[in-house]
Amino acid sequence: MKKTSLRLILCLLMTCMLAFTGCSGEQKKPKPSPDESLQMLKDGNERFLNGKSEQPHLDKNRMMKAGLEDQGDHAYATVLANSDSRVPVEAIFDAGIMDIFVIRVAGNVCDNNEVGSIEYGLAHVRTPVVVVLGNTQCGAVTAVTRAINGNGHAMERNIPTLFDNIGPAVRKTMEKYPQAKGDEIIPLAIEENVWTSIRDLFMKSPATRGLVKSGKAKVVGAIYDVSDGRVYWLEDGTVDSILQEVEADPNRAMEAMADLILPPEPSHDAAPETHEVAPDAQDDATDAQEIAPEANEAAPEAQEVEVAPEADEAATDAQEVAPETDDDAPEVLAPSEAEETPADPETHDSDSHL
Repeated sequence: MKKTSLRLILCLLMTCMLAFTGCSGEQKKPKPSPDESLQMLKDGNERFLNGKSEQPHLDKNRMMKAGLEDQGDHAYATVLANSDSRVPVEAIFDAGIMDIFVIRVAGNVCDNNEVGSIEYGLAHVRTPVVVVLGNTQCGAVTAVTRAINGNGHAMERNIPTLFDNIGPAVRKTMEKYPQAKGDEIIPLAIEENVWTSIRDLFMKSPATRGLVKSGKAKVVGAIYDVSDGRVYWLEDGTVDSILQEVEADPNRAMEAMADLILPPEPSHDAAPETHEVAPDAQDDATDAQEIAPEANEAAPEAQEVEVAPEADEAATDAQEVAPETDDDAPEVLAPSEAEETPADPETHDSDSHL
């Protein structure tokens, strides 16, 4: 029994060691170049389109790696996509766990939070490529386009802040394509919205501009067709033109690094209480003290007031009239006579029921 137990323990130890070696014993592969990373995305979408998805890195071994290793050693792309259930980012690129650093927001806009997330993907997850991915039938672009055309409707209070980034793209598209009417502008505005997001990224992120100019990273635009699953890649030349325009814009952000990780905490020191009396209040108190003696002087005068002689004579006359009034008063029965008076029968009967 002891030999069997020892063998079992040794087998378990060897199994654990092999599993650990499979998870973390592999040598780290160097990150692919920006062009290689982009090609990996394109190849993955082709497999997805042709029904030949390999669904890589979705097994238990990959999950164990995710708990033990740094995602920065594996992820090869950052994707900013629309918050749309029809756009499953990892699936359309046939990718798996720790392959793509995904950022999702309605309208795939690029405001401060999204820019910060992209910077994290580039600088800390070390992804060589950033894809700004729009999609057909985008609800956010559709809503903004119809609102500008006068066919909008009320929105919940926090949604319009998303549309602030989309409005310029829609208006620019209307200027470029004046012949487009109504909903005809929507597909064109969806593409322009991708370019607007890329421009916003470059305007707000000196770090991204620096990585792109140095060749360490690449930013590309694309549109996913929700009806057939294909990703349409936009021209690289347009990205280069946008970067050149931003570099010449004096309003672009210049400081690549933040000064503080967290904002300072507000001060909770309360101002000391003061018990000083205002000058006006002191003057009022002095005036009140000066008035008091006058009131005291008036009091003796009130005590020294004498009753006028005419009032005494009136009181004497009233006393002389009183006897005549007593003679005219009705006769009052003595107590003994009042007790002999019979009670009212009705009152007596009613009292008996009490």
